[in-house]
Amino acid sequence: MHAVDRRKWRPGLWAVILVVLGLVLCLPIAGLFLFRFYANQLVQQTEESLLMQAAVLTAAYEQLYRHAADLPDTPTVLPTERNFQPLFPSVTMNPQAILPPRPNARTATEAIGVPYAQIGPQLSRMALRAQEQTLAGYRFLDRHGTVIGGSAEGGAYLGHVNEVALALNGDVASVARTRVRESGERVLYTLSQGSRVRIFVAMPAMVDEDIIGVVYISRTPNHIFRFLYGERWNLVQAAAFVLFSTGLIGFVFWRFVSQPLRALIRRTDAMDGASKWEPLEHYGTREVETLARSFQALTERLHQSRDTLTTYTAHVSHEMKSPLTSIKGAAELMQDDMPPETRARFLDNIRNDAARIEDLLARMRDYSAVGATPLRGKCRVSEVVPLVEGVSVTVTPERATAPIPGDVLTMVLTHLLENAAEHGAQTVQITVDATGMTITDDGAGISEGNRARVFEPFFTTRRRDGGTGMGLNIVRSGIEATGGAITLEPSEKGTRFRISFTR
Repeated sequence: MHAVDRRKWRPGLWAVILVVLGLVLCLPIAGLFLFRFYANQLVQQTEESLLMQAAVLTAAYEQLYRHAADLPDTPTVLPTERNFQPLFPSVTMNPQAILPPRPNARTATEAIGVPYAQIGPQLSRMALRAQEQTLAGYRFLDRHGTVIGGSAEGGAYLGHVNEVALALNGDVASVARTRVRESGERVLYTLSQGSRVRIFVAMPAMVDEDIIGVVYISRTPNHIFRFLYGERWNLVQAAAFVLFSTGLIGFVFWRFVSQPLRALIRRTDAMDGASKWEPLEHYGTREVETLARSFQALTERLHQSRDTLTTYTAHVSHEMKSPLTSIKGAAELMQDDMPPETRARFLDNIRNDAARIEDLLARMRDYSAVGATPLRGKCRVSEVVPLVEGVSVTVTPERATAPIPGDVLTMVLTHLLENAAEHGAQTVQITVDATGMTITDDGAGISEGNRARVFEPFFTTRRRDGGTGMGLNIVRSGIEATGGAITLEPSEKGTRFRISFTR
């Protein structure tokens, strides 16, 4: 019984490559977006902090202004009746969105009003106390854009600054500007993109829907390295994931590609003329398995060709001894005087022996040509049928084609038709269908005792007539070289061969 070939499912090499490429691409892309995300996150955290501070300071600014201007306090409104307008961070680290450094302050042209002069010192004290903890810069501006208090630039005019002008028109403005450093900075910190900019937030202060001034705050975002230090345990986990992914990539390559290919190389290097191919223990991918099976099939064909060639060489050497000995003996005898009848008989023997030698050499050429023929191709059967004297050939259907190279099919049909003619056949019917072709003749046929041996090399029933026994063996080798097969089928009369296009 034949062993059942149960092939395991194995991923294709393309699938393995896609997985590996996906894992490899995830690492740099994830790192790139992660670093950029952290930078934007730090900037937006800074902006959000400034917005909250500005909202609180604006409320204080408005309350102080009401008291200084003897305005009534804002009536208390229930939470359900209030109109909430939340502010969200909007600044990004997009290079096109980063503005130049803030313009320098100008000399104020408008005098500071009495209410502003009263509340300015209070706002400055609040700014200085807050600056000790937040490291931010605070400016409180009146309705004209003049600084009335804060951590610096008191009495200067900032109404020409873009974000301040927007706030004086009632809009909340947040911008990122290129930072101007007054002193050097550590080289490591310069790698953080957020340390190169400064965030400015300008929020209008309003009393009874009238703009009374602007709260102007600025701060440099935190260093990303300080942030990363705070996230060090998450970074350790990320590093562990990167190491695991790298190890997984290496294992996938080693397990499914490198190890099977190295085993295949070692197996082919260890092959010699006498050893037999042994299957690999692990193929890894379907492509490697197909390659290994191709090597195995090639090795078996080479061994078979070597064995057949060795046997055929020995047979030809043995077969040639008889005619060569006969020719040599006849030539020696013909050197002496002999009757014309005897000389003619010796000449006939020499001619017959020479024809046998030529036939042996022709069969050797045919057998060698089988290995040199192309394995792929097709032809129209009616165009390659050889002309054999005394045999009429019919092809059905007339325009049928076969997936066999023309020279191979010509060689095959030549041997089959000549054998049919030698066994008394007068007509041969070739029927072609989708799976193969059937060649049927009306000759004497093949006896039951010889049917199992017709494809064996050097088996012949016509050795006395010069038969070599290699014809059908050459036919089978030619058909198998194209991926097909030939079998001898039962027939009530004559001989019937079946050629299958694919085995």
